[in-house]
Amino acid sequence: MITGRVNRRYEAVITITLTSLATREYHHFPAVIDTGLDHFLTLPREVILRLGYPISNETRPMVLADGQRRVFEEAVVGAFWDGAPKAVPALVSESETLVGARLLAGYYLGAAMLPGGLVTLTKLP
Repeated sequence: MITGRVNRRYEAVITITLTSLATREYHHFPAVIDTGLDHFLTLPREVILRLGYPISNETRPMVLADGQRRVFEEAVVGAFWDGAPKAVPALVSESETLVGARLLAGYYLGAAMLPGGLVTLTKLP
C-alpha cells in the first residue's frame, strides 16, 4: 500500500521514490496524483538530469486540461513503486511532479478530501 496526504490546495499527494542511474541511491519526491493525466509520470527536467537519465529524442503530443496542445520530451526513470523496482516512462515538465493514471493502473485510490486527509493506493487483486 502507498499512502500520502491531501495538501492545503486539496491535491492528493504521495511520495515517489526514484533511483539515481549512476549510484542507485533512492531520492524521494512529493508527487500530486493527477487522474486526468493519461500517462505514467511527469518530472521536472532538472530532476531527470540530476538522477542521470537520458531524455529521449522522441516527443509526445498531449492536450492539457485547459485545452492547450503541448509536445513533451520523454525519459524512462527507475522508480521504487509499492516495494518493487520499476522502469517508468516520464514526461519532461518544467515544474511539477505528477503521478498519472497509467501508474495508478491496478490500484484502488482512496482520499479523504480535506487538508491533511489520508490518501491510499491499494493494489487490486
